[in-house]
Amino acid sequence: MRIIKLFGLAKGFLVLFMVAAFLTAFHQWTYSNVPLFTQYLIKALLAQPGIAPGSVSVGEVNLPSFLIAYFEKSSVFIEVVFRIALSLMVLQIFRFTLRFFEMWLKGSIQERMAEKMRINLYGHIQDLNYEFHNNADSGDLIQRVTTDVEATTGFLTGRMLDVVHLSATLFFGAYQLIRINPTMVWITLAIVPLVAVSSTIYFVKIDKIFKNIEETESKMMTVVQENLSGARVVRAFANEVFEIEKMDTKNREYADALKKANKIVAVYWGAMDFVGISQYLVIIAIGVYAVQRGTMDASGVVASLSLVGMLIWPVRGLGRIINDFGKALVASDRINEILDKPSEYENDGTQKPEVQGSIEFRDVSFKFSDTNDHLLKKVSFNIKAGQTVAIIGRTGSGKSTIINLLLRMYEYDQGDILIDGISLKDISKKHIRNQIGVVLQDPFLYSKTVFENIAIAQKNAQRERVYRAAETAALAKDIRTFKQGYETIVGEKGTTLSGGQKQRVAIARVLVSDKPILIFDDALSAVDNKTDMMIREALLNKDYKHTTVIITHRITTAKEADQIIVLDQGHIEAIGTHEALSKQEGLYKKLWDIQGKLEKEFQALLKAGEDDAT
Repeated sequence: MRIIKLFGLAKGFLVLFMVAAFLTAFHQWTYSNVPLFTQYLIKALLAQPGIAPGSVSVGEVNLPSFLIAYFEKSSVFIEVVFRIALSLMVLQIFRFTLRFFEMWLKGSIQERMAEKMRINLYGHIQDLNYEFHNNADSGDLIQRVTTDVEATTGFLTGRMLDVVHLSATLFFGAYQLIRINPTMVWITLAIVPLVAVSSTIYFVKIDKIFKNIEETESKMMTVVQENLSGARVVRAFANEVFEIEKMDTKNREYADALKKANKIVAVYWGAMDFVGISQYLVIIAIGVYAVQRGTMDASGVVASLSLVGMLIWPVRGLGRIINDFGKALVASDRINEILDKPSEYENDGTQKPEVQGSIEFRDVSFKFSDTNDHLLKKVSFNIKAGQTVAIIGRTGSGKSTIINLLLRMYEYDQGDILIDGISLKDISKKHIRNQIGVVLQDPFLYSKTVFENIAIAQKNAQRERVYRAAETAALAKDIRTFKQGYETIVGEKGTTLSGGQKQRVAIARVLVSDKPILIFDDALSAVDNKTDMMIREALLNKDYKHTTVIITHRITTAKEADQIIVLDQGHIEAIGTHEALSKQEGLYKKLWDIQGKLEKEFQALLKAGEDDAT
């Protein structure tokens, strides 16, 4: 089954592979004729007057008849030698030309196959559900898309064509050798069963070791990826020594696994070399004995030694094929492990309605696959199109889960969610996600310019629209302080910006995309109260009138909302306006009693500052 899946990854390249296989086999047939030129030359030399007269006849050489006829057109020995040399040169030029196209086609197939496999694997990873990505290691996925793809395609093209090369070499080498001395063929091929058995034992051993190598390399890659991504945190805690030690441990484990594999490889190759050289010695001894008995001549011995190489060294190369087969099998298992995972779009809706922004939760319950306890329990609320709604709750109460259900990152198991009266499960996932703009607490920025990061969701957005979105997100003032303004390059993941600036870039990005539903998942946590207030006031602008859902821990952010939903331990504790909830006993009132005092002090300080400025 594993082997079938390995070769299944090469689907679509059979015709090109057959062409390359034919070129490989034909090339080996032309090569099998090369030693026969030497055999004919020596026979012609021995047949000349004055050189051991009558001891050896010219005899038959298994070259094509048209070449023999060409050689025998002249009775002058030096001209015969010239004809042999000229014919051999033409053959070699033809062989080298053939070899060039063979290798070019082989490389082309491998690169095209790798390109297709990488795209398919990368695309499938994009289509896997949110739960998979939450539990996956980035370093491991990177290795599967790069190293594992290279190992698999390298075997499916390079090593499989080597199998064709080996088979053709054995066949044509044996065919030519049997015409000279059949005994040498059987002695040479007698070692094949021994090589096959030893190669099988070698494969069983090396397969397990290569699997361990892949796993240890994956762990090492994960450490590298995490360290590079978290470079700021590492430095903030002066944790470089610990990270180096952790990397050293994983690196040592990887090196030890490679050393273990190299020991087995060295023993195997050493043994195969010993067997190959021993066969040569046996063949030389047989040749000498045959010449002494008069059953062979010197030309046959010389040609036989060249042809024996066509039988011995390809069999030796079986170890390399087995070696790479083990790697490819492990690599293809890791690739197919991802490809076998079901796409999240296998369970998808078909409708693509024009979304106005009405949202309704009806007794929605949800639990993660690794637990029996529901995180959300019969949650019900209704948001009208154009409303601004805030969701307040303790950490772990299920606020972000509500957003993930709305985006269909997770599938709820009870109740229903309606968008403009249509069940969410009946709406296409890509369509609904395209209708919702989300700003996360820790937004991801690309290593592009500020302008490109804002406009990335709406690539054809006019510059005025981007500028207006930046103004609304209270970002324009900061951008004007940058030396290159909107063309300033943002570092990887936005490392050159502060936390508040990154959040405001993300807010501007969502505003540019102009979605009917906007979600702010604690997206103002990294900005100060004054900036928070400026952004909230700007969002009330008619140009950006959408259904807005704000998840926040700040009462000051929530209190301006048309409706506030208080979530506690997976239940809806209360729904209402700030005025009503601040007077009603419960979680919201407790939070307001604490945060409200701070807001009053902040407003007083702000007013005093404005008075001083006046």
